[in-house]
Amino acid sequence: MMNDHQHENDLSLSVSRHIAASPDRVYKAWLNPQTLHKFMSNGTGFSLTAAKTDPRVGGRFQLDMHIGGRDYPHSGTYLQLDPYSRIAFTWESASSTVEGSTVTLDLVPDDRGTMLTLTHVRFANEGVRDGHATAWTTILDGLAAPGSL
Repeated sequence: MMNDHQHENDLSLSVSRHIAASPDRVYKAWLNPQTLHKFMSNGTGFSLTAAKTDPRVGGRFQLDMHIGGRDYPHSGTYLQLDPYSRIAFTWESASSTVEGSTVTLDLVPDDRGTMLTLTHVRFANEGVRDGHATAWTTILDGLAAPGSL
């Protein structure tokens, strides 16, 4: 029999997008508050109202998202920063995640730019995971949009 704690460990999502920009530009965009504002606030039901980053392993970030008339603070700690290929960080949101929730961004160069794969692990339940899948898809669509970088 599986308990709730085991179940939350199993919940994950993965979203991929081709970005018509070099891996170095995509990598830097995820660490720059101004660029984060640009692609995370893309007019699709939520916006980024504040962003702070300290892009070093062990450094913290804070992202305040406005969704459905409410503000939701998200924060985390950078776990891995491999220039132009991988960013990994904890994902902390009192309203939606559990301890140990992490996001990994893998950047793979190709002849047209970068294939970005975002993997997010550990959610409280399927509904929270599915909500994050929708949000991450929207965010990556914003990043892939012409002029976002």
